[in-house]
Amino acid sequence: METTLKKISKAGKAGKFGNKGFTLVEIMIVLAIVGLLFSFVGVNIIGKFKESKISAAKIQIASLEQGLQSYYLAHNFYPHTTQGLGALVEKPTVGRIPKTYPDGGHLGKKNLPNDPWGNAYRYECEDYQNYVIYSNGPDAEPGTEDDISSNEKAAS
Repeated sequence: METTLKKISKAGKAGKFGNKGFTLVEIMIVLAIVGLLFSFVGVNIIGKFKESKISAAKIQIASLEQGLQSYYLAHNFYPHTTQGLGALVEKPTVGRIPKTYPDGGHLGKKNLPNDPWGNAYRYECEDYQNYVIYSNGPDAEPGTEDDISSNEKAAS
């Protein structure tokens, strides 16, 4: 019976040094190292996330410009500021109204996209020939340095 107890007690030990756990100091060191790694990675990820939103806004503006080019080719003028970008998805009812209008609009969508920060794009075209599309950028304030524009000169 004594030998059976010795076998059980030896079987319960983990390896050569016994069932020894981690000390609080060891756990704190590992947590500090993991925290440092996450802080370095987190800063890089946040920077890339901001850059990706700016790139997405530029891509959406380019898509809106393609819709405006389609509008121009069909009607020989761009929508006026009062008509806005909505003229790309439904026939305008104010200003210079096109004689014909495609069923699906000029974007192939029924809704205009918002910028990556959830705000509507701004559109200006007073002479039916020259336009600018703006996103107010991350701060959602017009006329600041983080604005994104179809015409980079107008954004600064």
